[in-house]
Amino acid sequence: MHLTSRQTLLDWVRRGRLPRASLPAALALCDLPPGPARWQWLFDRLLLWLGCLCLGAGLVFFVAFNWQALGRLSRLALLELPLLAMLLVLWRKPMSDTPRQALLLALALNLGALLALVGQTYQTGADPWQLFATWALMLLPLAALGRSPLLWTLAWLLGQLALVLYWRLGLLDLFFSFNEEALGWCLTLLNAALWGLLILVPARYALIPSWLAGLAAGLGITLLTLLALFDAASPWVWPAWLAWLGAAYLRWHHRFIAGLAMGCLSLIAVILAALGKWMEPDMNGFLLLALIAIGLSVMASRWLQQQRRQHV
Repeated sequence: MHLTSRQTLLDWVRRGRLPRASLPAALALCDLPPGPARWQWLFDRLLLWLGCLCLGAGLVFFVAFNWQALGRLSRLALLELPLLAMLLVLWRKPMSDTPRQALLLALALNLGALLALVGQTYQTGADPWQLFATWALMLLPLAALGRSPLLWTLAWLLGQLALVLYWRLGLLDLFFSFNEEALGWCLTLLNAALWGLLILVPARYALIPSWLAGLAAGLGITLLTLLALFDAASPWVWPAWLAWLGAAYLRWHHRFIAGLAMGCLSLIAVILAALGKWMEPDMNGFLLLALIAIGLSVMASRWLQQQRRQHV
């Protein structure tokens, strides 16, 4: 990854921070444009990850397509044998971090397919929420042993999906009232708490990237804010949304451009929704909203470019 872009070097030349005669040497030092070795490195990893994804998906589709032609034991064998082979490779063969992470991803996909097959065949854990909850729990030891942030992230996502599916069955209503807003608050606050915890712990102990939980919390509070605009959520959403915007700016200012972009997107979405509610637009009003959206997007893009240059 290039920490210094070509545009940054050109800006330095224009401001006099870098002599124009030194520009070719600076470009070569930053490996700009990328040489053959850099392209080989990129395609090597892209093909590795795509190959593992295709391997995991191919097993699922092969068993699903040949469901009627294959017997019960044949289906289980087609998913269990690759799973055992991957476990054996991970156990016996030392490998660098990237191949190990890619193989763990293929293993996780294979495990999910096997759980779905067992649930469908024996009607054990056949409910979707049980499938995803069991899958998430079984990924935890693999993530710990493999020291894989990718598997921790996948388990975290599957756990939230299992909670949503469990709520859709109405089982949480046995204990307390749990409507759509309560579910949104639950997921948002859990992700916000996880974000704060990951910020506080040292980076080497963080199981998943802290920004991922921050983005998830931002997505949740933005959706709740849009609901509050139309009186479908509590007014307490507004201070929570402003607090997230402030925390995101303080945490990611000059550091994480994608997080700032998420904040801009959240702000634009809320502004457009508020204008749409206030205007009750017809066709001409929708055209005006589209022009406002374009203008806000251009302003956000220019601000993000400025943040990126200051970061570099």
